[in-house]
Amino acid sequence: MSKIAKFTIHHGAKTPQKQQWEDNLRGKIEVKHQIRADTINDLENFSQDLQHISLVVESIHNNYQALLTENHHLKSTLLQLVDDCYCWKGNRCEKCQKILKSLAPETVNKKLILPKNIKLF
Repeated sequence: MSKIAKFTIHHGAKTPQKQQWEDNLRGKIEVKHQIRADTINDLENFSQDLQHISLVVESIHNNYQALLTENHHLKSTLLQLVDDCYCWKGNRCEKCQKILKSLAPETVNKKLILPKNIKLF
């Protein structure tokens, strides 16, 4: 027999223990490959979720900004009504008192009494 034939025969015939070790190795490599593929898929899904959340947050921001702008406009209009009324500071008519009371912070409406060491502004 030639050297090539001996080499082929020797390495071609595997013992069950060597075959089991190789099968285990191949199995572990395949499991690691599948875990990595699943991880890539999970990261792609997570990235898509983050993009969606970003769009939702941007939409909420835009809506809130529009609400604040409208709220400011309405408050300015109400204050202009008070300024254009015949009454004056310290002697407001009933309508202007209602307007001013509706514009006052809720804590003022409830007449919250704060401790002396706490200041609102």
